[in-house]
Amino acid sequence: MKNYFIANGALLDTGMSAEEIEMAVQENLDESTGGLVQFRVQELSESGITMVFIRDLLTDPNEPVIFDCDMNLILSIGIEAFLPEKFGGYPLLYPLNFAGKNFYTDMSAFIRFYKTLLLFYRKQEVEYIGIRCYSDRIVMKIEF
Repeated sequence: MKNYFIANGALLDTGMSAEEIEMAVQENLDESTGGLVQFRVQELSESGITMVFIRDLLTDPNEPVIFDCDMNLILSIGIEAFLPEKFGGYPLLYPLNFAGKNFYTDMSAFIRFYKTLLLFYRKQEVEYIGIRCYSDRIVMKIEF
């Protein structure tokens, strides 16, 4: 059985090989980031996937928040979707808070949004999603 997930705007499934997934996502990332972000599949099975986006951004891994640029990397939805209206955005998430030069939201709000997108695109239900943002990478684990 194939389970579907989203990685940098691509709707992928667990029936693909790790190499196929990495190539598809890396191609999109190279176009949008000029090769500054790398993508790896850490674990892959029919019932789950662990993805790693390798990038550089100063974040505190102990805070349960995700920044607008990281949400953009994972979903490849325009950054306007993660900005409040008064800053020219069309927010798809709530709440959005400001820290320095980036907006951010709670991990739980982003996970709800991600699950909603999967239900919308493929009626895919997800048992668990875990995200951890480090200063050099984003690790996202999905269990179906």
